[in-house]
Amino acid sequence: MAKKASTTKQAAEVPSILAFNRKIEPSDALLQAGCWSSVEAKQFHGQEWRNIEVYEKRNRGTKSQYGVAEEEKADPNLAWIDDAALFEDTDTLRVAFTLKFLGDVAKPTANNRPEFAEKLSACISAYQADVGYAQLALRYANNIANGRFLWRNRVGAENIVVVVQHQDKQWVFNSYDFALNDFSTDTNSDLAELAAVITQALSTSSFALLHIVAFAQLGHGQHVFPSQEMVLDIPKGQKSRHLYQLKTTTGKCAAMHSEKIGNAIRTIDTWYQVGGVPIAIEPYGSAPSQGEAYRSSKIDFYSLLIKWLKEDETIAVEDQHFVVANLIRGGVFGGNDE
Repeated sequence: MAKKASTTKQAAEVPSILAFNRKIEPSDALLQAGCWSSVEAKQFHGQEWRNIEVYEKRNRGTKSQYGVAEEEKADPNLAWIDDAALFEDTDTLRVAFTLKFLGDVAKPTANNRPEFAEKLSACISAYQADVGYAQLALRYANNIANGRFLWRNRVGAENIVVVVQHQDKQWVFNSYDFALNDFSTDTNSDLAELAAVITQALSTSSFALLHIVAFAQLGHGQHVFPSQEMVLDIPKGQKSRHLYQLKTTTGKCAAMHSEKIGNAIRTIDTWYQVGGVPIAIEPYGSAPSQGEAYRSSKIDFYSLLIKWLKEDETIAVEDQHFVVANLIRGGVFGGNDE
């Protein structure tokens, strides 16, 4: 009896070696320029869409940051940066990438405690049978349709359209028809079809590969916002902002990091009990841009996972969604194994 109790206790503890592969796998996104008239004509691909290249800009501005010394307030602020914009004869940004959803959600890629994997598999199997992936899939689909992945490129756009291709099926979404902060009001039939494809992929050992192209009508010559590269310890007098671009068969092209795309797709956590505005799925509900970790105690991934795995306890359906979404997110989750 004591041995069984010990095994049950160990099954509910996080192993020292534990990792899961990502089940949402986006590519980098390419940024191109064209005209909204092409979108209206359903010309979503072709030579009318031209690569946007990153260029350098040097400015002589003023200092406006807090705490500038009195003797420096009148000094110029010299800026050497990368920038990117639409061409003067184009008014629309095209953002294209692929997005893969994979199954085997409960299968660790690394784990040094088999009894933990067995218990986790049982919990996820029960979740799949009793709750299912439909709610998570609908939220992922919503973040595709609403163009959240455009980030700053979404702000101030007159029109936004997202085109999704899966095998021989194509969906065209008007992004402004879909909320950014409320996942409960979407009854669009095309969205339901897309969510069903994602649900099927997550529920099996297969995958779904989506080809996604978004169009944002920003205005002729307007700035666009590729991902910014993180460069540490920049020497004084050197370029202070580096933007991301890729080499393609048609030349250099401004781009967005796959990590940034993925973060937007998994910004579905409204279950953290503070504010209800979606944050990205993270074990501790971390939102670095806000300087907050919204799930730092008792409602974090590890606390909920351990509670769920205990035979004499359970967690709310919303908490189950959060735990499963973290497994879909993937990562290295190993803990202390004494």
